[in-house]
Amino acid sequence: MQRLFALIKSNRCRIAVLLSTSLLGSCGVTDRQDSTLLQVAQASNENEQQSASRFHSERKISKDFQQQLKEMQPAIKLHPSIYAAETLEQELRVRTNSGLGPDLVITDSNQALTLLAEGITTPIQLTEEKRVLISPSALERVKTANGTLAGQPVSQYLQLACFDKRKLKEPPKTLTELSAASGRGKVFGMVTNLQDLYWSLGSFGAGEALATSLAGKQATDAAHERLTQWMRWLKASSYQQNIVFLRNQASLRKALIGGEMSWISCWSSQLPQLREALKDHLGIAPLPSGDFGRATPITRLQVWALGKNSSKRQRAESLRLLNFMVQPWAQKTFALKYKTGYPVNPAAALIVRKQLSVGFNKFNEEENERVSRGDAIISAIDARPKLEKDIQSTLNELIFDGLSPEQAATELQTQIKAKP
Repeated sequence: MQRLFALIKSNRCRIAVLLSTSLLGSCGVTDRQDSTLLQVAQASNENEQQSASRFHSERKISKDFQQQLKEMQPAIKLHPSIYAAETLEQELRVRTNSGLGPDLVITDSNQALTLLAEGITTPIQLTEEKRVLISPSALERVKTANGTLAGQPVSQYLQLACFDKRKLKEPPKTLTELSAASGRGKVFGMVTNLQDLYWSLGSFGAGEALATSLAGKQATDAAHERLTQWMRWLKASSYQQNIVFLRNQASLRKALIGGEMSWISCWSSQLPQLREALKDHLGIAPLPSGDFGRATPITRLQVWALGKNSSKRQRAESLRLLNFMVQPWAQKTFALKYKTGYPVNPAAALIVRKQLSVGFNKFNEEENERVSRGDAIISAIDARPKLEKDIQSTLNELIFDGLSPEQAATELQTQIKAKP
């Protein structure tokens, strides 16, 4: 009898252990079924900043975004990794070849196209119902030659003017006003590369000459003269004591924060760092226009692309997240919360435009189409590293050395028109 009781007691313990293990296991399975972890690789928007705090503002926004997403999409958890834009391709190639590639890649339109061409990401298919949620011009920028999409546009970063309200009561609306203000001791800063200077081309109507040259054609005499006039403005500005050209945006931001400059050209993606440092003293405005016409700022398109190593379930959740991110509610919410990007959803853009900072509120689909030529020119140049290097050399020689505007205009068109 004692042996029988001992056997029953022993079996009870075994049953209890089995039940306990089963319950714990089922909890784990349920937890995994209720939420999906998505690995995200993000290219840094601060790709010109070489410092220990390079990803500081992006990590803060990423962490805050994860918390927001958890409240709205509790079934999805993100594990983001931020990489320098210039090393993202190599990092992803290594991870993908080892079978550990991310589920989602967040980068700009140019790099998204490159990653797809290199076989590192997968093209995305959007139904007509989903396409109408996104600006047509934004979709055009992620379309390959055969019509596939390298990713889904989610937001746009704009070129703006940032200034210190303590040093400059009113930002210049024209290049003439900018020159006059610099003569009164206000210091203005710009970056020497073509992407950051392109906004000023519109003030001279100089974009036509570049577009014609990219098509392999000869620009008209009038278009060539407008490009030369732009070069003359760059050269004359470089001679002015209080107009300063620096090599990168990080140096400009540092100078504005440190009180060395009154006004700089900037990108909306960089506003968090400036807001944190300058608080209410930060002013934001459209870039100045010229006698010929308005400034033509280009945009940086934030694109979410699909990785190649996702499971069936991870791919399904990735697509669900992508669909959520372009819905009017999400577009409106994130645009107003961070105030760094302009919605790609036209309906959301109409709602938020007047609530965003000056510089955003004048941007609309018509403006989007107007600046698309500049985006196309910069994209074509970015795709040809040697051409990009040659153009930079020409601009440096014009601004810092002895190259004349006439020589620079001819040289630039010749470089662009040459076959890659």
